[in-house]
Amino acid sequence: MREEAWRESGFEELSGGLAVISWGVARTIAVALATRTESVPNAVKPFGYSAAVGEAFGPLAEFTGIRLPSAERPVRVANRAEWIDFNIEGFGVLLEPLLRRASTGANELTWVFGAATLTAQVGLLLGFLSARVLGQYDAGPLVAGKPNPRKPGEPGEIFFLDGNIVSAAGRLGVPVDRLRLWIVLHETTHALQFEGHPWLRDHLSGLVENLTEPLAERLGARETVRRITENLRTGGRSVELVMTKNQREAFDEMQATMSVIEGYSDYVMHHVGRRIVPGYEHIKERMARSRLHRPPLETAIFRITGLDMKLEQYRQGERFADAVARRVGMNGLNRVWEGPEYMPTLQEIRDPGLWIDRMEAA
Repeated sequence: MREEAWRESGFEELSGGLAVISWGVARTIAVALATRTESVPNAVKPFGYSAAVGEAFGPLAEFTGIRLPSAERPVRVANRAEWIDFNIEGFGVLLEPLLRRASTGANELTWVFGAATLTAQVGLLLGFLSARVLGQYDAGPLVAGKPNPRKPGEPGEIFFLDGNIVSAAGRLGVPVDRLRLWIVLHETTHALQFEGHPWLRDHLSGLVENLTEPLAERLGARETVRRITENLRTGGRSVELVMTKNQREAFDEMQATMSVIEGYSDYVMHHVGRRIVPGYEHIKERMARSRLHRPPLETAIFRITGLDMKLEQYRQGERFADAVARRVGMNGLNRVWEGPEYMPTLQEIRDPGLWIDRMEAA
């Protein structure tokens, strides 16, 4: 969606008032930054992403035991500007309520002071993310109170930024078609998780709400603007110093949930990938160094709040999946998808036996 469409949609005016961030300007900044370094893979032969996604479901379902109804799945091969257009609304839905709450009782000069800087920083963050994203599974907006436009179990859209994938293959020194298939496996595994267990999306939405909602009330208007601006620029951790007990619990729960989602995905794709992707171990080793497939929304949330997710959490998530599957099999591991109460805590991720004992006692 272009900037003009954003203005026509009224996104610059939310809940009866002007948005704090000028999203049309943020988009312009993001696209300008993103397209400066974007290469068009004209010299590389096209890749059949839709067919590859369809073929990946068979071995993934066989390994995990998670089977989805047959359906035509939307697959989009996008450039960076298209990815920015698709994701910018989610950033607005996340940030604007937070800033609105902080603005209660604040004078207009506070927002004049901060709005322009926030607009620029959000644009820079979107441009930065668009250059790093290789693929994305869209489960719908992960914001509490925002209805999912899809019915439960309805296929989500899978994005592939092929120009970024081609560039990444060159940097990593791996064959491009093998990396393409590697990304297909990763995103298709997320489709199994979210479509096979629709509660997961709503659970994550609630965690996002619990994590971000207290910030504004805790910090106030001017400090909220200052800290968000600083965190967008540096990825700092200043907000952690003023976290409430409930917010710390929400942060820990989100860390644990994301560790399970990503760790399970890596565990599955490593076992399946070894069978169907030539040279898989080499690609795995190269990708592990960069973690290029880190979820963009998660990166944004933790960049905004200043609470960065350590890559060690992902490694612990995969170790958790491996340890549980060894002891109780995939059916036992799949109990994490039965509901929020079955999700392990951070302590249980570090000591999988604690989670297994809890499940056996349930």
